[in-house]
Amino acid sequence: MPEHVIIIGAGPAGYVAALEASDLGARVTLVGTHDTGGTCLHRGCIPTKTLIASCKVLTQARKAGEYGLVLEGSVRPDWGALRERMDRVVNTNVRGIGELLRNRSVSLVEGHGRVLRGDDGRTRVEVDGQRLEPGRVLLCSGSRPAIPPAFPMDGERIGCSDDVLGWESLPRSVVIVGGGVIASEFAFILAAMDVEVTIVEMADRPLPAEDTEVSKIIAREMKKRRIRFLPGMTIDDVRCDDDGVSLRGDGKEMARAERVVVAVGRAPVTAGMGLEHMGLSMGRRGEVMVDEFMRTGVEGLYAAGDVTGQCMLAHAASAQARVAVRHMLGREGHGYVNEHIPRVTFTDPEVASVGLTEQQARERYGDIRVGRFDLRALGKAHALGELSGFVKLIAHPTSRQVLGAHMVGAHAGELIQEPATLLANGCDMEMMVTAVHAHPTLAEALQEAAEDTLGQALHKPRIQQEGRHEPAISMSVS
Repeated sequence: MPEHVIIIGAGPAGYVAALEASDLGARVTLVGTHDTGGTCLHRGCIPTKTLIASCKVLTQARKAGEYGLVLEGSVRPDWGALRERMDRVVNTNVRGIGELLRNRSVSLVEGHGRVLRGDDGRTRVEVDGQRLEPGRVLLCSGSRPAIPPAFPMDGERIGCSDDVLGWESLPRSVVIVGGGVIASEFAFILAAMDVEVTIVEMADRPLPAEDTEVSKIIAREMKKRRIRFLPGMTIDDVRCDDDGVSLRGDGKEMARAERVVVAVGRAPVTAGMGLEHMGLSMGRRGEVMVDEFMRTGVEGLYAAGDVTGQCMLAHAASAQARVAVRHMLGREGHGYVNEHIPRVTFTDPEVASVGLTEQQARERYGDIRVGRFDLRALGKAHALGELSGFVKLIAHPTSRQVLGAHMVGAHAGELIQEPATLLANGCDMEMMVTAVHAHPTLAEALQEAAEDTLGQALHKPRIQQEGRHEPAISMSVS
């Protein structure tokens, strides 16, 4: 009799786990609601990136003259048409996932799942009062937007990132509370559509989890697009009136706009799932604590994805799910390593990173190797008209092993995979240096930055500094 695997949640952790378990010969039951694909597909990754693609075309069209093109008449966004396109893309992906699950003979059970301990001590699953046949259980319940208590949410004048996608029309102005990934992406989306955008953030810089050099460039790009960034702000009072919404702190108004979007992060979904009776170890945000194989400490119960609070990204959730399934079914495999997960923020330009920041690497290893290369030094960047950004690579001081990569620029989300692959496999910078990178491409910046960590970058003038050759102003690779 095949092992029975029960998965609660059908997002990028849950549905990937179902496919993996089926391919490994298990009998699979997937418990979830109608929104197969989870937050990523319905309210996050896919709909927002569809909007970002439209914004990119809009921005390029407005700069057509710089490319020697003439467009007759003005180019403007049609919010209704943009939302229709977004819905089409989402629905196409939903159908695709459904076909994959049917192809693997995954049993779908719609409803709210909760876990409980059976009389025999085994972990069981109950869906709306109906108990399923026992089996190995994987909890993939996902996350929801985190909402501070000061904000009286109504979904329209004061809403979260989920609500933006359902707006019937665009406001004239918006204040976005938060300066992280979600907040920054929506800031660039709305600014491209001629909305006046203000960001209110507690930290002193946008994308505070990223390398400081990355934040500096994004702050500069925000300024170019007239996105107002207010750092070091704490909101303790929110007031609505006929003129809009006022955000106040220390007894004075800090920002005002027609609408407010709260984007301060996400919180794991664990309420109403019976976890409080299972003896699980829980974190301060309600996340389920797991080890590198996604075990919860309760026999037969694993967790993967946002509910673990480790790295709230869809591809991280899928990676965790595959690790969990392979372990519960007795297959050999590596454990999950959070530092190996690449991160992409789809601002304009894009931000991508993997591994340690420069500060983290210095704290851990001391005198590290750092290589940098500006995109404006590439002929391809000039041809594309995409000059903003850079590549920064971080290596171990003696072994030259890749420790981290950070980049800002066009297609950074695609380019990050090369250093991510090297980092995950324990490779050194020599491998990136010796691999010939095609010309003219933006990927050449990776090779140049890798060469720079070894003091070998040919397309960077150098100056003598404290007896060492150090990078100076970059020149074009043409």
